[in-house]
Amino acid sequence: MVYKCLNCGANAIFDPDKGKMYCPHCDGIDSEQLQPGAGLNSCVVCGAPVEPDQYTSATKCEHCGSYMIFEERITGEREPHLILPFKVSKQKAKDCLKEKFGKKLFIPDGFLKEASLDKMEGIYVPFFMYDYDCTYEYSGTGKKVRRWRSGNTEYTETSTFQVERVMDVPFDKIPVDASIKMEDGAMDLLEPYDYSALEAFQTKYMSGFLGEMKNMEPSEVENRARHKAKADAESLMRGTMTEYEAVTPTRQNLNLIGKRTQYALLPVWDYTFRYKGKDYHFKLNGQTGKLIGATPISWGKAIGYTATMFFGLYAVLGLLLNILGGL
Repeated sequence: MVYKCLNCGANAIFDPDKGKMYCPHCDGIDSEQLQPGAGLNSCVVCGAPVEPDQYTSATKCEHCGSYMIFEERITGEREPHLILPFKVSKQKAKDCLKEKFGKKLFIPDGFLKEASLDKMEGIYVPFFMYDYDCTYEYSGTGKKVRRWRSGNTEYTETSTFQVERVMDVPFDKIPVDASIKMEDGAMDLLEPYDYSALEAFQTKYMSGFLGEMKNMEPSEVENRARHKAKADAESLMRGTMTEYEAVTPTRQNLNLIGKRTQYALLPVWDYTFRYKGKDYHFKLNGQTGKLIGATPISWGKAIGYTATMFFGLYAVLGLLLNILGGL
């Protein structure tokens, strides 16, 4: 399927800055009309062949530039429950890269060029969102230490206490990516998103972006969600015991009861820069603008800068010696 502008027939896309459907050709706002697709093998607009991989749910035609959505991969059992629309536009994503890396001395010349940055693509990445009821029972020994001085003598009094806690806490929408392509650690580093902005799934938000369908089932990645819930529960529990200088646990019983799992699409900007045969990947949270990735180093620039500094210092030293010699 593809969204066409009713005014001019061009490809209408979702604009993150406007928060509306937009036609880049005639500047039409909310002028879109959905046109059914033509299967997985050809572009619905120009008829050119397309070759999506097995998990692609939305792509861009290399011939006419239209953004297509494959309804076969977002309907029925494959239909997402939720979607978090892009809030960061492509231009803002570029600006984030320029702001973070623009002052670095040794990045390759092409890294922040428009021709390179234009290759950046917005992708809707599949996630599972897990809801749990959590009961955490905790027993331990807490220590309070009181110190005071009388005259030249310093005194220390240590008191011990039996600590008992029972905490009930609900966890809503703990995210775990369901993508084989996306590295788990990178997806975790992009968090947090503002999940209150999640909406019921609508295909229009995908127009203008790439999309990936879920690659696995919720049971395959749920351990990651449980690990996140456990870490958060332990952090919350520690926050109830700040009056103690130290607490040694003697019993910890964490019980997580799954309530609901939802399939969601979350926005990610992806920029890959190839330098001397190696790909450098950068990911940017499509809602908050949080950026992760490390730039390559241009050793030619680094050596040239070092040489310039060395010869500059050498020249200054020589000048000082000549001045001192003439005194």
